[in-house]
Amino acid sequence: MSTVFYFSLLALFYTYFGYLGISIILGKLFFKKIDKKVISPSVTLLIPAYNEQSVIAQKLENSLSLDYPQELLEIVVASESNDGTNDIVRKFEDKGVLLYSFKERRGKSRMLYDVYPKAKGEIVLFSDANAIYDSKAIRKLVRNFNDKRVGGVLGNLIITNPDKSSISEGESVFKRYESLLRISNTNQLAIVGADGSMLAIRKELYFPISPDRGDDFELAIRIRVKGYSMVFEPEAISYEKASTDFLAEISRKRRIVSWFFKSSFILLGEMLLKGRWFLLFQVISNKLFRWFSPYFLILLFVSSVKLSTEHIFYQIVFYSQILFYVLAMFSGIFIKKADNKLQKILRMPFFFVVFNYAFFIGTLEGMFMRQKPFWKKVR
Repeated sequence: MSTVFYFSLLALFYTYFGYLGISIILGKLFFKKIDKKVISPSVTLLIPAYNEQSVIAQKLENSLSLDYPQELLEIVVASESNDGTNDIVRKFEDKGVLLYSFKERRGKSRMLYDVYPKAKGEIVLFSDANAIYDSKAIRKLVRNFNDKRVGGVLGNLIITNPDKSSISEGESVFKRYESLLRISNTNQLAIVGADGSMLAIRKELYFPISPDRGDDFELAIRIRVKGYSMVFEPEAISYEKASTDFLAEISRKRRIVSWFFKSSFILLGEMLLKGRWFLLFQVISNKLFRWFSPYFLILLFVSSVKLSTEHIFYQIVFYSQILFYVLAMFSGIFIKKADNKLQKILRMPFFFVVFNYAFFIGTLEGMFMRQKPFWKKVR
């Protein structure tokens, strides 16, 4: 039982602190400078949409106002909407916005698979419909493509919280952690994964696992498998408003983990075949260990219960977990708005537990349930 205890304890430490520390050290020891230069390749801004009538007009106005040559920026909306989204997009067609609409709902990946070949840009930039870009975001992104090693660039998503939504507090801590990790990995030209807010890739490198798979995470990994670099550009900023629906946000995380969990094992096979050993190490450390952390937490609790009578160290670990989970429970009961720093700190145990709950359910669904390629908007 002591073996289980120390394994789970070390696994949790490695998941949340060890891998980050290793990444920072490797980034300093094997620093690789990106050859950034002001360039102006043609860019297709590709916006998938499903019932986005509340945000699509703002998104298109923002896209048309970006500081990038209009003749080099193609704006495309791929839509499976059945609300007023398509009618709103059509009002922008005289400004050059293109709409590809589909009556049948088949999912984001299949829709993008059909629309992608029509993109004219040398660089294709995937964007969420609710992501508002800083005016110089595209310029900041594309300068990285001057380096021929770079196959894809991930922008910097900032979650805004005008309504002081409590769920955004946990999300913002996670984003800061991810940004630190991505900066460290960028020093090695080797970030792992992506999100849909701002992901730019060389057009010829689009290669989904299948027509029904090929989300941001999978595309970014496959670019690395092909031998190209993926980097993070912190100065290319997009903004998304925080979700005010706590349960919907947790459900979103569960679906993401479920989807990515299954694709990770497909991609691990490709890494082995191609001999991408460092990428294999990164995916296991950064993704699989994190998604398995709820199982490590369960093992740690059970083993510390069994061992608590044997030594004071096990007792300390056991009672520390009890205190942590009690604090998480009470902070969850009284969670409403993030009013001050102390409340934000006290809520961190709650967010940690809830996020791990999402990981737990998501991995189970990824292993045992057939997934539909549909997405639901949360923010």
